[in-house]
Amino acid sequence: MKSPAVSLAAVVAGCIAGFLCSECLMRSVALRDHVAKWFGRGDLLALVNGRGIYQVDLERRLAESGYLAGAENSNDTTRARDVVLNELVPNIAAETRASHERVPRSQLDAQLNLLRFQFGDEQTWRAVLSKSGVSRGALRRTLKNNLEARLWIARQVSSESSVTPDECRQFYQSHLDQFFLPERRNVSHLFLAAPAGTPSEVVEAKRTAIQGLSARLSSGEDFARLAAENSEDDATKFRGGELGYFSAKRMPPEFVEAAVRLRPGEISKPVRTRLGFHILKLIDVQAARQQAFDEVRGDIALELANQRRVVAIDKLIADLCRDAAYLKPF
Repeated sequence: MKSPAVSLAAVVAGCIAGFLCSECLMRSVALRDHVAKWFGRGDLLALVNGRGIYQVDLERRLAESGYLAGAENSNDTTRARDVVLNELVPNIAAETRASHERVPRSQLDAQLNLLRFQFGDEQTWRAVLSKSGVSRGALRRTLKNNLEARLWIARQVSSESSVTPDECRQFYQSHLDQFFLPERRNVSHLFLAAPAGTPSEVVEAKRTAIQGLSARLSSGEDFARLAAENSEDDATKFRGGELGYFSAKRMPPEFVEAAVRLRPGEISKPVRTRLGFHILKLIDVQAARQQAFDEVRGDIALELANQRRVVAIDKLIADLCRDAAYLKPF
């Protein structure tokens, strides 16, 4: 009979051996590849901070994104697989680096409920989960990892995308032309559609109708009422045909030419453009002017921050991709 000391030593030795074997297994690409195949996960495609990306992960992502929908040959398929794998690597790297982040339970529950409510009733939701082979617990873990990664990424990017007031002012001073507002006019129109390709008999019928409406306006009928009853611009007809302030670049040249001849309150004769027939009523004119810095400071700060955010994200993705200890070429 073995002494207790010998038995204890054997247990300890067994534990150490098991630990070392598991460590070797997790660090060995070849062994992980074989184990993954035994469990039906396919080839090991990448190893990122100790986490594997397998063929089944790639195929699932390809199906979700529809990358293969337009693939016509093997080169297209290989390219699509490369694209998806190069997306998965930084995603996994971000998740592993974000493992210390803490997402409030209420936020996780809210995301799960938002996803759940997209599928209507509970029976449909269960059927979707069953068909996809995902348990509620696995889905919750996936969402948790995703939210943690997003929180971590936001922290990394925000530190490199802040903008100071001085930087905003410097941008304003060096880009004054971007903040010059040309003359703008606010016009209402009564519109009958006759775009290119409209049959000639329909065009002539619309021409006759717009001339009749012009005559009724000349006799004193209300512009807003006639627009509501007859205009074919559904976006404006029930607000008196008002288009809002616009610059010359936004409208057909014939429309602008007619608008600049009007004074506030005046109504034009029928005007033909590539869109159809219009009758215009000028509401107001805003003179050209240079916008003050205080008017555009918020827009400048947002634009500069967005530019820096793009650069920071590209830099972060490159850094995350370096976490891949192994990447299998296709």
